[in-house]
Amino acid sequence: MSDGESSVTTDASPSERPSAPPVSKQRLAAQLLDAADVAFLEALRKAGLLAELDDDELLRLASEVDAAGAESRKVELLELYYEIGDAERREARRGADRFFMQRVGQPATASGLVGRLSVLTPELGGIALERIGGPDGPLVLRAGDHFCAVLDENEEEMDTDQVDLSEIEGKADVPMVTVRGLVRSTNVLLDRHGIRERLISLRGDEDRELYVRLGVTEALALCRDGYLEDEEPEDVMELGAW
Repeated sequence: MSDGESSVTTDASPSERPSAPPVSKQRLAAQLLDAADVAFLEALRKAGLLAELDDDELLRLASEVDAAGAESRKVELLELYYEIGDAERREARRGADRFFMQRVGQPATASGLVGRLSVLTPELGGIALERIGGPDGPLVLRAGDHFCAVLDENEEEMDTDQVDLSEIEGKADVPMVTVRGLVRSTNVLLDRHGIRERLISLRGDEDRELYVRLGVTEALALCRDGYLEDEEPEDVMELGAW
């Protein structure tokens, strides 16, 4: 090289070469999840649910879900989100979305389920299951001065888990009610208190029923996308008592 000419080094050492940008947690989670899982979670967030599902939490769910079937995967993703180990955050998440899950076949008393529904609907000031008009009168849910009849197993069309009423009846030979029947009655009470958001059934699997609280517009959008237990808008409206 002649005098006066300068040399330029073009080959940087390995340590000086720019590193590839790190893969984002959101992108990594998308690689671990099925496209249907991602679409499902995004639809729920668009409906106003899963407010704490940030990139860290999404990656946690994606890393831990292991169910094989499409519907079971969706249910397990929700269970992982709402059943987080931190008790305070767990209750906050359930309360924010009014998340209610019941395992099919799991022993449950009517009073226990009504108590859980009461916690999820504090606007009602407490709800109770009782009979009106004597021991043979209709079974109702009551909230203050308002009450609503609860459908029994012969009137309830949906195939959902049944609840033992013997602990409130004082005898073994009593009608059975469904979780769905209790939820619909709760929605009627919400309607009578002027509350527009209602408990709606997300599509579950063979083992779990799922309910969250939504407005009518959001519920019908999820119905249209196939994410609710009810496939027809009329059934969504009936359960929500809109």
